[in-house]
Amino acid sequence: MEEFSDVRNKQCAVIEFLTAEKVPPIEIHRRMQAVYGDECVDVSTVRCWVRRFKDGELGQADLSDKTQRTDLKN
Repeated sequence: MEEFSDVRNKQCAVIEFLTAEKVPPIEIHRRMQAVYGDECVDVSTVRCWVRRFKDGELGQADLSDKTQRTDLKN
């Protein structure tokens, strides 16, 4: 089984890619649920990340660093 941060980073990459293709957040979440099932991030997280990608506040490298720091605390 993959580690939490690995799955989360993969989902972040999917969200970044589909956002660039102008896929709506609800559709991104629906598609991710089909692939990741119970390990899928919440729709509110998808919306937040989509907004941050569109605003240029977040990139894949940024989230990877934050996820790793959060994982170290747990």
